[in-house]
Amino acid sequence: MAGTRYVGCLENVVVPQRDLVAAALDIITRSGPHTRLGLTPDARAWRWSWAAESAPEIRELPSEVADRGTTAVLEYIRNLMVPRGPVDVYLSDRHIAFDIDHGLGDARLYIDCVTTLFELIRGAGSSWLRDRDTPIPVIHALAHTFANPSRLRSAWTEARQRATPVRSRSAAGAPAAPPPSAAVQVIHVDAATEREVDDWRAADGAGVSRAVAWLVIVRTALAQAGLPLTDALRLVVDCRRYLRPHDRVNANFISGLSVQAGLDAPVGAIDAAVKARLDAALPLLALTSTSARNLAAPLSATRAQRAPADTPVELAYSDVGRLSPFEHLPWLPDRPRSINAALQPWAPADISVFSGTIGRERSITVSYHDDVHDSRLLQEAAEVIRTDPIRLLR
Repeated sequence: MAGTRYVGCLENVVVPQRDLVAAALDIITRSGPHTRLGLTPDARAWRWSWAAESAPEIRELPSEVADRGTTAVLEYIRNLMVPRGPVDVYLSDRHIAFDIDHGLGDARLYIDCVTTLFELIRGAGSSWLRDRDTPIPVIHALAHTFANPSRLRSAWTEARQRATPVRSRSAAGAPAAPPPSAAVQVIHVDAATEREVDDWRAADGAGVSRAVAWLVIVRTALAQAGLPLTDALRLVVDCRRYLRPHDRVNANFISGLSVQAGLDAPVGAIDAAVKARLDAALPLLALTSTSARNLAAPLSATRAQRAPADTPVELAYSDVGRLSPFEHLPWLPDRPRSINAALQPWAPADISVFSGTIGRERSITVSYHDDVHDSRLLQEAAEVIRTDPIRLLR
């Protein structure tokens, strides 16, 4: 995934002085390549170069951008025409945004970097800086998940039988297209609305995970707004779930999982299909396989560079759950605590969704291209998600 980008952003946090942030980033970088800072991703190289003195550059967000909120911040960073380092940091008086090369790491890297940054500024120690990565983590995950080779062979056979070939939208000889315009729709769900969804899960959706409930809410809202979604649900899965409890991976350790489910499929059926594939460890097998694109439709599947208006929309959904480390940051009083991330869609027609909670407040970021999709449709979907999510579950 080296060369693709994502932007993580906190809003309404008290941002430390710039010299303190710079010093903390320098400490993180010099702690070693296991922190991923100081590395230069290269998809063509087996080993990446690391420089202890190459801490991320800090850029100041223009006040007119910061004053318009997270949506403006994310779109500003995504569309900024400047040379990008492996990690660039953008600050305002209330925003902390990292623009990260996805080859370095997934959302966990942003979470750990920001958490450690505040720990260092407070004068606290950080085990994240001291503890090294688990060597060859995929092998450890396979050994932990599959008790013996025969079970692994059985799971592999079952996975190949379930596999759905990835549709390619690439056209041979198609002319190169200019990069599409990156846009986001930011949705903040307050604690009361989040509780309503949890109450629905307890009363009418017994056993349905919180992540799947919100996936269905977002997907239904987009479909009802008029976006031509495919039946395939593409989930981003953190494969650290298959590691031993004390194993650690700072590098990118996510995989894609495709589940076929019609737009009218019951929430419980979608949840069961997702859990069955997670229990079968399909994402882990996809992570280890050179033929992963035929196994579980991972996010690295080739996509077209130009999409006609009627191209079906593939939805990629990532839910990082409750971010407990961020609950202890210095938040501005009486302001929503917001974590958002602009993820790079894998084709102009695709839409990527990021979701996470701080305390009981949920943030949802919908990344799309506004020269492909009408932003008014995304705004319509966002309003329903924000105000009446229960209707989308029925």
